[in-house]
Amino acid sequence: MENKVYELLEKMYVEMNEKFSNLENEIKTINNRLNNLEEGQKNLEKRQLNLEEGQKQINERLYKLEQNQVKLENKIDSIKDFLIQVESKNAERHLEIISKINTLEKNLTVIEAVSGKNMTDIAILKSIK
Repeated sequence: MENKVYELLEKMYVEMNEKFSNLENEIKTINNRLNNLEEGQKNLEKRQLNLEEGQKQINERLYKLEQNQVKLENKIDSIKDFLIQVESKNAERHLEIISKINTLEKNLTVIEAVSGKNMTDIAILKSIK
């Protein structure tokens, strides 16, 4: 009977060693997975820092673009104001030129009439001789 007890104990010992060995392997596997997770976490944190830095640069560039847009809008407004002034002056000059052309037309009409009378007078004077 001692032999059977010894065999039973030995069998239990072997089974326990196998179970401990399996547990140790599982713990190693879990530790490896945990190490991989920690490494992955570090990589994610580095990538997050890179993304945050990139976002900061994008925000700075966007701010500069917005400032330049304001400057451009101000310049466009200045150009609009200038064009309004130029258009107003051109309209005044246009009216002034039209008025002068009308005056010239009247003067030409008078000159034509006077020239016509002069030609008549010259013809009369020539016929008297």
